[in-house]
Amino acid sequence: MKKLFFILLLALSTVSAGAQHRHDHNAPHGRGHERHHIECATHEQMSMVMHTLSQQSFDDKKLEIAKLCVVLGHFCVDDLARMAKAFSFDDNRLAFLTFAYDYCEDPHDYYALRDVFTFRTNFDTLMDTVLPKHKR
Repeated sequence: MKKLFFILLLALSTVSAGAQHRHDHNAPHGRGHERHHIECATHEQMSMVMHTLSQQSFDDKKLEIAKLCVVLGHFCVDDLARMAKAFSFDDNRLAFLTFAYDYCEDPHDYYALRDVFTFRTNFDTLMDTVLPKHKR
């Protein structure tokens, strides 16, 4: 376990060098506005993160690892959704996604996390927490 965790940390710490650049298709462009590049985890990095999470039996350990990954890497909403689905319970998904918001590369797409939750009220709580003035 320690070896796998070390490899995961090493892979995520080099995420900037190997990050995939994705265009933000919702960003304004034309008339002097440049398209924004969003850095997301590579396929290999996500595979390693998901493998590490799948090796954990309990959500509390998954939450600890997922939070560390988010701090060290560059993750988009799609990546965070995959990670959140590794948790067994909505309360852990909520805790993780609330924490991850400040580190997310495309937080304007957080509304896309609705399907991650079993109960709509947990998604509403997430939106109220990270985007208090969010209008649904």
